[in-house]
Amino acid sequence: MKRNFFFLIAIATLGLVGCNHQPKSNDLVAIEKGKLLFYSLGDESMTPFEAETDSVVNLLFTDSIHLYYTVAHDQQLALKMLDLSTSKPTPIQCADWNLSVDYAMDFMTGSVNNIYLDASGKSIIILGMDPEEGGYMPYAYDLNTKTVRALSEGEDYGLRTNRTNVSRFFTEDHLFYYATPEGKTCLSDSIEFSQYFSDEDELQDLDFSPETMSPDGKKVTYSAMVLWGEGWGYYCVAALDGTSQRIMADSDIWHGCPEWLSDGSLVYIGEVPLPETDPNYEPDYNTTQSCIKLINTKGETKTLGLGSIFAVRPFGVGVQGRTEVQQAGLEGCDVAFFDNGKVTFYNSETNTFVPFVAETDSVINGVFVEDFSFYYTVKIGEELYLKEVYLIDYSPGPIMLTDWGLTISDCVSDTYGKASTLASMPSYTRVGINYNFSWDFYNFSDIKFYDYASSRKLDGWSEDEEAETDLFDDDFLQYEEDMESFMVFENNYYYLSDADPICLSDKINFKDYVSDPSYFEEPEFNFFAIDPTRSSVAYSALIEWGDLGHGPLCVASLDGTVQKALKGTDAADLSWGWLGNGSLLYVGSEPRPTDDPAYDAEWNTTKPCVIIVHPDGTEEVLSHSYDFVVKGK
Repeated sequence: MKRNFFFLIAIATLGLVGCNHQPKSNDLVAIEKGKLLFYSLGDESMTPFEAETDSVVNLLFTDSIHLYYTVAHDQQLALKMLDLSTSKPTPIQCADWNLSVDYAMDFMTGSVNNIYLDASGKSIIILGMDPEEGGYMPYAYDLNTKTVRALSEGEDYGLRTNRTNVSRFFTEDHLFYYATPEGKTCLSDSIEFSQYFSDEDELQDLDFSPETMSPDGKKVTYSAMVLWGEGWGYYCVAALDGTSQRIMADSDIWHGCPEWLSDGSLVYIGEVPLPETDPNYEPDYNTTQSCIKLINTKGETKTLGLGSIFAVRPFGVGVQGRTEVQQAGLEGCDVAFFDNGKVTFYNSETNTFVPFVAETDSVINGVFVEDFSFYYTVKIGEELYLKEVYLIDYSPGPIMLTDWGLTISDCVSDTYGKASTLASMPSYTRVGINYNFSWDFYNFSDIKFYDYASSRKLDGWSEDEEAETDLFDDDFLQYEEDMESFMVFENNYYYLSDADPICLSDKINFKDYVSDPSYFEEPEFNFFAIDPTRSSVAYSALIEWGDLGHGPLCVASLDGTVQKALKGTDAADLSWGWLGNGSLLYVGSEPRPTDDPAYDAEWNTTKPCVIIVHPDGTEEVLSHSYDFVVKGK
């Protein structure tokens, strides 16, 4: 997961979406030796801002009018603001940060930590040292109350970023791709990375991460990096049609990522020679200094100023390539509902539903992996791709992981016309998708894996794994020990408690659940799973046979007091799962409204839905979207 961790760090960039107010100048603001410099696209000039006499250490646009920045005076930090809608902006003192320069220092870069807008847009955040505990503590300036406070431990704040929706980009076989309905386009194959990464091991471990889209949506910046130790690499830019590929050879992934100006010019932190007369010049290891560079629309590069801090003025709401993609509310969600390509998450602890608004592609399946991520398959054109989203508050948005190398037709069953599910196999650090439906098995015959520990795609089981797993079923392996606690005796299902066996089926009349009394056979019971609270069990009862066995899904408390066969369920096609609180979800049915176009009084009076069975046996409809997956299942 190291690549994903780096991804989370690297997304924090300057420049936030603002309003449509668009003055003719001040398109970019930079810091050079503590002084503010304003760059104008109109006359391509860089003008010092003489009205600020304190030393400026960081910058933040909260919109296209207001520029906030931190100054250092006598080693103490304060927040100031400029209103750029006026003809002669004047520095306005906002508040003291109550931090010294030393306590707000980023020790990796040797400069004061940056400032960011929080995810709600109501506060400006800076990271300072905790004077008592050590480590970083966030300090927040409230834009409404105009006060500063240190946030308490565990207090949620999140950081707003200006990443665009870059979830159609992915790394595969050490190349960087962009996926469209017409297919995938390589954006890195024209760059000779061997000139910039010194050995074959580096090239074999090269990874790419998308950053920002150009205002016209036709170009993207991305990082090319090696993740050993602290990691290193460069920024690149390419047109989405695969042309105009370019590496910014003097860039550094540890500097803020490149930013676009409104005309399509690109600004980034590069390097220029350090004069030999500079006291810091050392021919063996220190011959360059950071600078702010601009690549104009003709592809020409010019240096705007020295230093490594700049902020691009927002250039309008809704401009393509300036899209906010953070997703709030995903932390703690343990159910995902799928409906017509859309996903809605559900948090059973808070009983809240969270639409997954950060994903714009059509989702066909998904699965919870570990405690903090959700993997899912999307359809772009007819091709299938694997994505991931972090289940954290203010998630940075979807990450594309790989091309499955499959089409949607490869993964749709011939029995029910349903898309293949996505399986989680934590003991193998994999997710898997089945494909190639076979009537010999009444199921899919093949499987592909994505190993998220090594970021590799695997084409099925190896011979050793096939012999070891037999049924290829993580659920079977996980619950095999639990299964041994149950037995069938005289056509009933029993739990082998520490005392006497407890019958879990004698209160159910299974003949009530057969489609035709003449088809009824004595139940054949199959163990499914004990719930997370270890108080109930789910099992199936096969009571009639055709090509497959049929019968209801059942749930029973282990003391035998609650026994239910769930109406409308069929063991030949079940969707169910346990929640952490001991409730069970399953696909059942509810009355179809008479004004529904599909309603027919003779044969179509019900429709599928998801029903929740509480530990006491009571039931209620939880969702009208009936395709779902539960965390841990």
